[in-house]
Amino acid sequence: MKRLWNSHFLLAVFWTRWRRLAARSICLGAILLLGALRIANDAELTFVSLALLPVLVIAWIDGRRNGLLAAFLAAAMWAVSDAAHEREFSAQWIPWANAATRLVTYSLAALLVAQVRLQFEREHESATRDALTGLYNRRAFLETGDSEVDRAMRYAHPLAVVFLDLDDFKQLNDSRGHAAGDAALRATAAALLGVLRASDRVARLGGDEFAVLLPETPYDAAVEAGRKISLAANTALADFRPVRTSVGVAWFAAPDRLFPAMLKAADELMYEVKESGKDNMRCRRFATPPVPERET
Repeated sequence: MKRLWNSHFLLAVFWTRWRRLAARSICLGAILLLGALRIANDAELTFVSLALLPVLVIAWIDGRRNGLLAAFLAAAMWAVSDAAHEREFSAQWIPWANAATRLVTYSLAALLVAQVRLQFEREHESATRDALTGLYNRRAFLETGDSEVDRAMRYAHPLAVVFLDLDDFKQLNDSRGHAAGDAALRATAAALLGVLRASDRVARLGGDEFAVLLPETPYDAAVEAGRKISLAANTALADFRPVRTSVGVAWFAAPDRLFPAMLKAADELMYEVKESGKDNMRCRRFATPPVPERET
């Protein structure tokens, strides 16, 4: 969970639009403040290196384009401060050369940071996403699940875990080849994404197994979500006979165990469906709080 949170922090995933705007405003204000300080002390203190910091921050959170704009602003600020205190140079071209040097330095730093951010995003994507379907992989799903369980315990919210397995998937691979099997997996992933809320989390756990986490979901809504998931997946698999789906839905009024155990509970429900004939769904309540006794 800590690794995933750190990745979100570095990638600014949690930043809302106004937070990003606030960070950008602070950085731009810092550049202007440094220029004002330089003018105020007659250029005895230059703060050239300090001006690089807000440029790097903007390049990281806003990308290459805005990073270059910040670099231009920082270089222009130094040129203006040079002109403001009327410093004398041995040649007229020197302040322009200084401004150009700063612009190149700041711009290269912004480009480098933006590229590092892009590479970091790619590595984060490959570490948390399934290469075939683009869904969360098992590791990312478990980390996200741990976070959601902590939140559900803190606020006493219910949640549900859905486990889905493709019936007779091996038969499809054997009869039509692995390309057809891969297409079936991608079709299933697309179907799941099409019926889930933005707050839900879906993953391919490996092979032909998928899982969905439904935060803040009442029992009846979890059952309905399980039906929608089953219907959507089976509709998407219509061209991949004989593949169908077995679905287990474990609903928790309040988390009473770690997330891997909650996922296992949904997995066991799915296997009950397998053992009773496949192509069906089974739901069960867990950790239902006791009903308070009435006062007499």
